[in-house]
Amino acid sequence: MNNIYHRDIIEILLECGCDGLRIKNIARRIYNKHADFFVRDLDYSEIRDSVGRYLWEQSLRHESPFTRTRYGTYAIKPDFAIQLDLFLDFVSRSEAHKEQARPTSGPKHIQLELF
Repeated sequence: MNNIYHRDIIEILLECGCDGLRIKNIARRIYNKHADFFVRDLDYSEIRDSVGRYLWEQSLRHESPFTRTRYGTYAIKPDFAIQLDLFLDFVSRSEAHKEQARPTSGPKHIQLELF
């Protein structure tokens, strides 16, 4: 089962650390992230129900990245957080490596003539 807010949930729970966050706070952050002046069909209660049901079902699975710390409070498993952090660090380093200026062929020195 996949949820449309899966990436948002992971981002929010990574910020919270091992303590986790209550479902209502996760749903509020997702709502605030997607709510816009022009978006009218977004409902907080639907987001809360969807996130709660998704996290509950995922926390029952052994291979899931989510764990329940207390009733209604969920966090990311520490081993998954470390793997994800290493992956994101690798991706950011590879993007930075791609963005480095490549030397162009041509003259190595540029002379300026002053009047």
